[in-house]
Amino acid sequence: MRLGTWSSGRLSACDYWKGKIGYAEWAQQDSSMWRGVELRKLMSIINEIHYTDGAKETISTLKQDRKVSGIVSAGISLLSDRARKDLGMDFAIANELHVSRGRMTGEVTVKVSLDEKAQVIKNIAKQLRVPLTKCAVVGDNSFDLPNEAGVRIAFNPKREAENACDIIVRGSDLRAILAHIP
Repeated sequence: MRLGTWSSGRLSACDYWKGKIGYAEWAQQDSSMWRGVELRKLMSIINEIHYTDGAKETISTLKQDRKVSGIVSAGISLLSDRARKDLGMDFAIANELHVSRGRMTGEVTVKVSLDEKAQVIKNIAKQLRVPLTKCAVVGDNSFDLPNEAGVRIAFNPKREAENACDIIVRGSDLRAILAHIP
């Protein structure tokens, strides 16, 4: 909204959800709207986003329990990298906006599409040499919760995620998920 691209972005999203365009084209259309925007301006907007209550404490508890935590997002890496750093997570994978001379180029490298998010999660588990059946995943949508995961926790889920999870956690504090992570 603050970049003046909200309406156009919604049109691209509608085209994606209707099957008119693929995820990569949707991401490219979105990123092209930000061509010329200063990285500094985008980061100032990103830095205003607040974390869910209890996020830092949740990650801290997982670290104390020697569990690996990370983010797999079909969003932008500027946001996921900030969260990884601020919260002390082990990794973050998301789509990378291209920057040149401090400005958005309008290009994007898609590393995580909605359609292939589950495969990205499986690949990470494989790289970590942990069977996915020993992993807990947390998300609010069905594409966040691969069937093969050991525990699929839907945190304040959208309707379709309610049928794709093992556990539903509702509330304002992320610490509530800790009781469900073995």
